[in-house]
Amino acid sequence: MKKRKQRKDGPTSTLYLITQIGIGMMTPIALCTIAGYLLDRFLGFGSAGFVFLMFFGIAVGYRNVWMLVRKYTRDEKPEEPVVAHISEAEAEFRKWKAEKEQAEGRNTR
Repeated sequence: MKKRKQRKDGPTSTLYLITQIGIGMMTPIALCTIAGYLLDRFLGFGSAGFVFLMFFGIAVGYRNVWMLVRKYTRDEKPEEPVVAHISEAEAEFRKWKAEKEQAEGRNTR
């Protein structure tokens, strides 16, 4: 499993977060609004496609911001060393293998 770098709380980290929020919110709104305008213009839907896709872009933008802020503010537990999990799994495997060999030894005799 890949370890994450720890966040540095400072002005550059805050500026990065604000920039990501702005881009994550404005990009889907702009793309969906343009797509709605072009859809209305070429297919003649009136303004229904424009309005629908604009609101869809707003919803997607809010979801992007929600996921970004949730990821940034999530309190993470410190990870346990991988070696401990491997040794526990290995011990269970050896126990299972010994039981299986005993059961096979009883059946063959």
